[in-house]
Amino acid sequence: GIDVRYVYSYPNFRGSFSRRFLYYLTYVAATLLEAGRLKRVDLVYAVSTPLTVGLLGLVLARIHRAPFVFEVTDVWPDAAVAVGVVKNRVVIRLASWIERLCYRHAAAIVALTEGIRENIHKKGVPRERLLLVTNGVDSSLFGEDEAVGAAAARLRGESGFGERLVCMYLGAHGAYNALGTILEAATVLRDDARFLFVLVGDGDEKAPLMAVCRERGLQNVMFLPPTPRSQAPPLLRSADLFLLPNRRGKFFEMNLPNKLFDFLASARPIVVAGEGESADVVRAAGAGMVVAAEDGQGMASAMVELAALGPAGRTAMGTAGREYVFKKYDRSGLCDELVQMLMQVAGRLSLAATPNAGPEGVGS
Repeated sequence: GIDVRYVYSYPNFRGSFSRRFLYYLTYVAATLLEAGRLKRVDLVYAVSTPLTVGLLGLVLARIHRAPFVFEVTDVWPDAAVAVGVVKNRVVIRLASWIERLCYRHAAAIVALTEGIRENIHKKGVPRERLLLVTNGVDSSLFGEDEAVGAAAARLRGESGFGERLVCMYLGAHGAYNALGTILEAATVLRDDARFLFVLVGDGDEKAPLMAVCRERGLQNVMFLPPTPRSQAPPLLRSADLFLLPNRRGKFFEMNLPNKLFDFLASARPIVVAGEGESADVVRAAGAGMVVAAEDGQGMASAMVELAALGPAGRTAMGTAGREYVFKKYDRSGLCDELVQMLMQVAGRLSLAATPNAGPEGVGS
């Protein structure tokens, strides 16, 4: 019952500031034009990052005199400063001003992790305006399906994985993702023919990572292009274990990425490099091992331990993770919490009276 309208944005934004600026500019212009055609808006829901989308959402909410709901998936500019992407003090001050402006005028703020919620609360936002809605697992996408298993087996053959232990990372290849830890582990295990490191995805750091592999002569690392989410389950199922590196530092302990839940749902053990919320989930699920952040040697040692468990031991660990994530982090339950909040903000008690009708404009 929701009418989805896609707007244009310049697609080729990687590689330079001017391209990224053009991407944001075209998105803002196209969104403002589309929003001008809407006659009734019940609320505006904007997701950050990037922080500029939050500002745009606030502007649209003011134009349409509608409540503004702000979802924070990563705390900016804190995250950019922590990884060294943004160093200019003027830019940092401007971004901080936009951040505070969005917080101040939001009817409600959705935080992706407990750490993010605490970060925002410490900046003066009352707890009653903060809702924790973590990432979760899509049970319809990761259900038990023999066809997925068959497709996974076929992918292993087509991709040349062979009988090696496929250690996979699937996700963004950015400065925030600490993928150098995986390459350090691959360097440690370069002479162990059992292991194959597979990195799936794209990002600004992919080319430099591939260059490092060439410089070191690493033959045990394979890079694959990004895959649509709907086609990810067979690829994930083709792995034997997953790698989830985090950057070192207290700030990064609030990390709880969507890929973690996909890894758990795929019933494979996980090696997490770094303490924090991701490590806590893996420990609670009994679904893998945790080593120090940016510790390639530690990651390699954990992988050797998991290899020694054999297929039965790894299957038991992966199954425990799958059962845990479906029990604790099913998206349908998380969605119910979010919808309840949206109904309250929009002044609607229930959608039951109009089950097939949605607001003409929800979102930014």
